[in-house]
Amino acid sequence: MKRTLTLLLLCAASTQAAVPAGFRANEVAIWAAPVENDSVFDAWRADTPVNPASTMKLLTSWAALNRLGPNYRWKTEFKSDAPLENGVLRGDLYWVGRGDPRLDSPRLAEMLRQLRLRGVQRIEGSLLLDKRAYSNIGSADGFAGDADRVFTVPPDTHLLNLKVAWLRYGFDGGKPAVQLDPPLPQFTLDNQLQAGSAASCGDVRQHVKVAVDERTIRVSGKLPQGCDGAANYVNVLDINSFASQSFRALWRGLGGEGPAAVGVAAAPAGARTLLQQESDPLTDVLTDVNKHSNNTMARSVLLALGMEQPQSGNTLDDAVAQVRGLLQSKGLAADTLVLENGAGLSRRERISARLLGEVLRDAARGPYGPELAATLPLAGEDGTLRKRLGSFAGSLRMKTGTLDDTRALAGYWQAPSGQRLVIVAVVNSPRASELTPALDAAVGDVIRRYQASLLLAP
Repeated sequence: MKRTLTLLLLCAASTQAAVPAGFRANEVAIWAAPVENDSVFDAWRADTPVNPASTMKLLTSWAALNRLGPNYRWKTEFKSDAPLENGVLRGDLYWVGRGDPRLDSPRLAEMLRQLRLRGVQRIEGSLLLDKRAYSNIGSADGFAGDADRVFTVPPDTHLLNLKVAWLRYGFDGGKPAVQLDPPLPQFTLDNQLQAGSAASCGDVRQHVKVAVDERTIRVSGKLPQGCDGAANYVNVLDINSFASQSFRALWRGLGGEGPAAVGVAAAPAGARTLLQQESDPLTDVLTDVNKHSNNTMARSVLLALGMEQPQSGNTLDDAVAQVRGLLQSKGLAADTLVLENGAGLSRRERISARLLGEVLRDAARGPYGPELAATLPLAGEDGTLRKRLGSFAGSLRMKTGTLDDTRALAGYWQAPSGQRLVIVAVVNSPRASELTPALDAAVGDVIRRYQASLLLAP
């Protein structure tokens, strides 16, 4: 009892924080609190709404684990109301998508192989994409200049390979070779590569130039031998075209015939399920979301909340309602919360350091605390924290956040004794990029002071 009281007094005293070193008073918000009691160790502008950048993904992850469960899986189905006669599907095939964020070409190819094993050899009708699972995917306004970048790809019911095709490089008889994965029937690959003499590859993009028009992907440059096996992505086509062309290429590669055309339509009420495939579990998706800060997947996770609990007919609004309802049930005031897409890819999203910290503390105390913590980057070891805060390797797990005017860190530090500290630190400033070292130092200072308070407690 005496130790607990002493620790509470130390923690309470520490909330009278000064401006962290290197910052102006209005540039940073910090909240730090132990998991094992209800005190607050440190706070600076903790109730001010701030743009959290990608640390907002932690709120989305917490809500998904609580509402959907760690083993939640997205389902993809192929349906038809047409008869199957002697290997011929005498009508349309409906691809019912529900937003599997990890659906890729190998998994789709396996689904199509299973479809063939179930007797479908030729599709006489059309391939029709059933996209009813999402009525509204939300927005990420303010990123038009990055429209060709992978991190801005929006979620979709029929997202495949994150809508990214890969150029994979090798050598054939000493000559540079390149393949498009998946093959897309609309495009001809024009290989103008020459053998390069560089000693090593590094980033293959420094050796090659890629130009794309409506029908051709042209690859030129000088490819060193060290780039054998290297790859870089190319962002082409809209989502529906990418999915349907990938289907056609994979289907024909397996020996299938058809479809005659492609389009978008809802599967008839009486259509039977020819094949159903489940995704990887939610925890695997959240690892991609948090360790590698995948925006598209994070937005897909948020939309799953609305998709599974439809109320208003607006998928995004229903998802946000699920998050707010969960916060209310936990007694966490959401006055500072503004959600645009749940990924932090937003100029509008806001949350206070205190609210995000209380969410992390609730998570650590709940049944899925270990699952959430395991998705966070390890300081100095992996993910987006691989080259940062290495002096705390083995004890610190934090999600990073980066936008033009934002740098953020949020996660957990664990003492050798097992006691845990939640830390949220957010910089909103035109100087954000140059303040990253100061942010790391501020987090390190909080940890060292808290560790000292543990040693002082009897």
